[in-house]
Amino acid sequence: MDSFQSCQSTAHTRTLFDAVAARLPSRLKLASQLTSAYADAPVHSMTVSNVMGGMRGLPCILWEVSGTDKDGITYHGRTLSELQGLLPSWNGSSQVSPEAMLWYLYTASVPTRAELEAFSADLLRRSTLPAEVEEFCDRISSDISSIAQMIMCLSVLAPSSKFTAALAQGVPKMQLWRYALEDALDSTARVPMIAARIYINKYREGKHPDALLDPRVDLAENFTRLIGRVGDADFTELIRLYWGLHMDHGANVSAHTMRLSGSAWSDPYLTLASGLISGTGILHAGAIIQALRYNQGMLSALGTEPSDEAIEEYVTKTIANGCVVPGYGHALLRTADPRLEPIVHFLNCRPPQEDNEGAAMLRLIRLTTAIVPDVLRKHIPRMKSHAPNVDSLSGCLMYAQGLDVDFILLVMACSRGMGFMAQYVWDRALGLPIERPLSITMDQLMAQL
Repeated sequence: MDSFQSCQSTAHTRTLFDAVAARLPSRLKLASQLTSAYADAPVHSMTVSNVMGGMRGLPCILWEVSGTDKDGITYHGRTLSELQGLLPSWNGSSQVSPEAMLWYLYTASVPTRAELEAFSADLLRRSTLPAEVEEFCDRISSDISSIAQMIMCLSVLAPSSKFTAALAQGVPKMQLWRYALEDALDSTARVPMIAARIYINKYREGKHPDALLDPRVDLAENFTRLIGRVGDADFTELIRLYWGLHMDHGANVSAHTMRLSGSAWSDPYLTLASGLISGTGILHAGAIIQALRYNQGMLSALGTEPSDEAIEEYVTKTIANGCVVPGYGHALLRTADPRLEPIVHFLNCRPPQEDNEGAAMLRLIRLTTAIVPDVLRKHIPRMKSHAPNVDSLSGCLMYAQGLDVDFILLVMACSRGMGFMAQYVWDRALGLPIERPLSITMDQLMAQL
């Protein structure tokens, strides 16, 4: 097969294929050292709490692109704030380029300006959708949720997988990563195009704006052009911010689901679909919508300028009713969610231009984030983190920028899919095996104690 030959480097500019290939020998050496010299070395003393608590706190999933612990997340050893100072922005933008973040996740290196521009151009070249996918997407009822439509379209894209074709042709195992990377880049470019098409069909009655893809701009701006937000700088910057922030957060539910599917050598398109399915749950990405709905309810009940006492009473009643206060706490983090800071900074620099319900919710959130943590500490002291998380604000900000509630998760899904594909490719490059943990019943567990 020669599908990746068109992506080979020019005389002067390194491609993503080159950068991954250059990093691969050192990572293979480390993997070999771990499995040969330290195969039987203990890593963690597993407890009943680890088993009964959904593997929480158990370091058992190898993650190449990032490491997450109670203090936050690092990407190849660097924090999010460090990367915001290191990674380049697109021309005229104040946000880290999502393409630059993606390059970094794949390679652990900061792209040069030439590499970034060539990478962006390659993604644009790959963004054309097969005609059958466009036709299928256009036939889906607009009543179906945006996420469900994307899952369906990814399933239709699956037969175009170059990774699957390579498997059928008997490509050697240690060369499969190249075809996985082909699919990864194709999906990175295509998913935003599908999302834009879903948006047009769902919210603009299939009437596409006159704007065409512009080779001079990045994927985020082309996406905003295609959904009819041409020239909307604030919205384009928000998309860049969110796509950069949400690419990877370790082995959370959606990413772990994709890694599990990918470990069986499912093709990247169906692997992405599996992650989107798991991401809809309200204990994971669906919490973004739960937080938005909760803030809508509080705004309706208390008005735009509630007192501290009114907010405390509202939240206390929520807790007394046995309900979760969405947007607070985290399964792993025990400090403030590091993804919140750049979102708050964006909001301070680019407040909503319209005084709508979304803008009123954002003003309310400024009040609640100062009050709710203390209320949670008072009434739920066993809660391991009372700090606001990224869900508390992210959906509300997109809503304030004019996105319908149903479409918000799909914007996030574009980012998570882009970022996870770096892990998918490295799993193939390192030759990692299928996931197959032991299962154990409670009776068997008790018998061992």
